[in-house]
Amino acid sequence: MHSMRALGALSALLLLSPACTASRPPSQTGPTLTPSAALSPAQVALRAFVDAHFEDSFRRFPTMATQAGIHTYDGELRGFTTEERMAHLAQLKTELEALPQQVDRAALPPLDRADYDILENHLRARILDIETVRGWERNPNTALSTVSYSLYQLINRDFAPLDERMRSAVGRMKAVPAVFTAAQSTLKNPPKLWTEIALMQAAGTRALYAETLPKAFAPVKDASLQTQFQQEQARCLAAIDGYIRFLREDLLPRSQGEFPIGEKVYRQKLQYEEGVTEDIDSLLAWGHAELKRTQAQFREVADRIARGKAPMDVYQALGKEHPTPEALVDTTRATLEELRQFVIDQNIITIPSEVRAQVAETPAFNRALSFASINIAGPFETRATEAYYYVTPPEPTWNAEQVEQHMSFYNRYALPIISIHEAYPGHYVQFLWTRQVESKVRKLLGSSSFSEGWGLYTEQMMLDEGYGGGGLQTDKLRLNQLALYLQRLARYMVGLSLHTRGMTYEQAVSFFEQEAYMTRTNAEREARRGTSDPTYLVYALGKKLILQLREDAQAKWGADFTLRRFHDELVSYGYPPIPILRRLLLGEDPG
Repeated sequence: MHSMRALGALSALLLLSPACTASRPPSQTGPTLTPSAALSPAQVALRAFVDAHFEDSFRRFPTMATQAGIHTYDGELRGFTTEERMAHLAQLKTELEALPQQVDRAALPPLDRADYDILENHLRARILDIETVRGWERNPNTALSTVSYSLYQLINRDFAPLDERMRSAVGRMKAVPAVFTAAQSTLKNPPKLWTEIALMQAAGTRALYAETLPKAFAPVKDASLQTQFQQEQARCLAAIDGYIRFLREDLLPRSQGEFPIGEKVYRQKLQYEEGVTEDIDSLLAWGHAELKRTQAQFREVADRIARGKAPMDVYQALGKEHPTPEALVDTTRATLEELRQFVIDQNIITIPSEVRAQVAETPAFNRALSFASINIAGPFETRATEAYYYVTPPEPTWNAEQVEQHMSFYNRYALPIISIHEAYPGHYVQFLWTRQVESKVRKLLGSSSFSEGWGLYTEQMMLDEGYGGGGLQTDKLRLNQLALYLQRLARYMVGLSLHTRGMTYEQAVSFFEQEAYMTRTNAEREARRGTSDPTYLVYALGKKLILQLREDAQAKWGADFTLRRFHDELVSYGYPPIPILRRLLLGEDPG
């Protein structure tokens, strides 16, 4: 399951809204919705600063422009050399210094002050990432993510005629060999595990270029364009094969680096990206207590479903009730409608559009990594604005046991929980609200602890509000919700422990197995991710912060509090860091 977070190494460049894609030159990014005559000088200065920042970022990183729905640079690929990164670093430092000189923060009204703070922290986060974390120099997967995502986003969405997107693809493919050349000269002593992961990922990248792209562009009739594509494809495949050889024969033997980023950097990341300043010890203490409380609840619920049986046996038995592979898409679509209706009937949140998320099978090249995901248009996309809720069918080559194991993930008690998180009232509803946000900053920049925290929070909240109808049915849904929460709590503990408390990769695998009851294969996948995604604690952290905020809003609003009012206000601001959200919602401003 992924959504706003799973953009790989690319999300380190700009924390933009999810997915890829709309045609408008960067000078027009984001309509100006307030007449400038009504703005104060500080507001005018902030908007000018913001416009200049994004124009510069989109020019430097064409992939990010495409993702935001701005198609000026669709045929270009750059921003991957050390020289370009250092130039970007210098630009970010210049902007950080210029911001307080050009914009009077104290003279801004609350919403603009929030935008100022989000942008300032975004600049600090990017500087930290390039200068200190240095994933671009340490992680061999960065190059693979760059060449995969930059081409995938051109076939993923019909924002322009296919031949036009194919021409853009040929343009980007011309730069692909240079991406690998730059990586080979840049990479310094990565952790061995990261090089091994890159070798695994490289097979997927190769398949994208060898099979998926030619299949996607097959309908294009222009013979000379097809010839150009084939020429570039051959160069790209040769470059990918060269990189695979480099990884295996050259880099792997000398990969002896460490992956932890350390406590100081971890705390800076949390502060700049999530607005959280709590110390690591107290974060870990809460995580430990919450994990134990959730495990006890899991055991209680399992015992209510089947007295005296081992909790994991009860949980696994629920997996047997699932749709057939052929009925997966239709079952999922019906589940979404049921959830949507429940949200409306129970006054849980306003759904600001009649447009539905389209249920479809996960694209073939993405199936190794994803069971279920939501794919959402960029905030400035004007043509291909639909959202896709992807579910992954079993492979046709699998035997009956493999199919059964795979389909158990979509059992009738798990599919609703996953769909709550991804669609109603989770990420999809959040996306519908974000599209209405006027501020370019809050349309394009956000916090993972709010977006992922919201998805996780809704899983529990919907059951608390009566989804499932009570009794045994609700207990079975609850058991799945708790199992998914345990996985996120394990991520929370492992992310913190791997990077600040000396936990080893092997200990992380054991932690997922023992504390979140995961199978060895899934535990390994989770632990691998934690070594290079230190802040994947954001799911549980965000849920914790949203629940605290709800409690405080209830106390402050008293008789005026309703769940719908709280949720509507919460998502009306985009997805800023929750401490900034708290300020906007409750009027608290620490200055």
